[in-house]
Amino acid sequence: MSESLDAIVAEQMARWTVPGVTVGILRDGKRSLHAWGVTSLETGQPARPDTLFQIGSISKVFCATLVMLLVDEGKVDLDAPIVTYLPDLRLADETAQAGVTLRHTLTHTSGIYGDFFDDFGMGDDALAKSVEAFRTLRQWTPLGSSWAYCNVGFNLAGAVVEKVLGLTFEQAMRERVFEPLGLDDSVYFAHEAIVHSAAVGHTLIDPAGDAQEIARSYPLPRCVNPAGGIISTVDDLLSFAQMHMNGGKLADRQVLSAASATAMQEKQTIAGNWADEWGIGWDIRWVDGEKLIGHGGTTNGFQARLTAVPGRDYAIAMLTNSGRGAALYNAVEKWALADNLGMDLRDPERVALTDAQLDAIAGHYSQPQAVYTVSVEDDGLRLEATSISALSGKRTTPPADHLVPVGEREFLVTTGASAGRRVDFFGGDGARPRFIRNGG
Repeated sequence: MSESLDAIVAEQMARWTVPGVTVGILRDGKRSLHAWGVTSLETGQPARPDTLFQIGSISKVFCATLVMLLVDEGKVDLDAPIVTYLPDLRLADETAQAGVTLRHTLTHTSGIYGDFFDDFGMGDDALAKSVEAFRTLRQWTPLGSSWAYCNVGFNLAGAVVEKVLGLTFEQAMRERVFEPLGLDDSVYFAHEAIVHSAAVGHTLIDPAGDAQEIARSYPLPRCVNPAGGIISTVDDLLSFAQMHMNGGKLADRQVLSAASATAMQEKQTIAGNWADEWGIGWDIRWVDGEKLIGHGGTTNGFQARLTAVPGRDYAIAMLTNSGRGAALYNAVEKWALADNLGMDLRDPERVALTDAQLDAIAGHYSQPQAVYTVSVEDDGLRLEATSISALSGKRTTPPADHLVPVGEREFLVTTGASAGRRVDFFGGDGARPRFIRNGG
């Protein structure tokens, strides 16, 4: 297996100029850990299997796990209004303020605008201060009406954890999840990561080119730690996945109840363009009749993916220090599932849409961090995007993507590093949609 894995990783690293990669595979109860490339283009320090990378939104599954531990202990109810625990919570929409629950936040169905990354400092009150500012965030869709990726929801869940336990979110995670699972190389802060072998992120110097540079700054705002702040290794991620596949148990320790571990892997809602379904924290895909649970992660110059196949006791963790790492991990995941399990992770079948159907979708779409221009092109659509990173403040206009239809309002990117990503359009009256979901 190693030679084939080496070949696919080397090919993808060269194609997408990814500086460093680690991959961990759990198969038949045995682990294999691998590393390629460097932790930094400036230092040239070799990556190691135990190198720490930012895992981004894979952190959300950890946050959901911590909440479910509190459910196990009877300290919170997934379906109780969050104002039960945060009575001072104020949101722009009165219905959402009164009714939003932890289940809404952990399944991306709150409808609240989700890409809020303002920095409220490194103090222990950073998360609470951030939540106070949620009153300014627009309610995009009615509470519970649709799935739309929402970082804010997980930060709100993190604030509930702090309130209920009387601990900082990071301390609660350390005591309730990291330590019981033996995740000795999982941390939240740069000063903790720096004593390990740690990678730095890289982004493109020019969106139309291939050359990369160090992504600055490294730390995330502390207030977004519940949604995306963990820095970890592939080995620790495999332990986390193994616990979830084993009914909440790792080795001889029952960390999470079997009922909660199962509930997290069950369909809570459909998931728009992201996956087939969404559980509690986990995304859910079905391939050849097998359920895959997982999550991806993106921060400033890092991209990561954790995928598990509970029915086969199999997991793969992939960490990269590049803003184009998703193209690599998608190829590696596809190869690994085919080579290790005989599974065919294929794209959905294309469909034909009429000119009128395509014309109805074409137009301009916007949100605070991005503007999209959609036009009809050949057998599908052309998507042009200008975005401002909520983390770095960097403005980018990458080359346009070509989209082919795989449903009436669902499309597949066929070009560049984003090839294979799904984009869909929803809402609105009649044939013309109101919203675009482009990676969430």
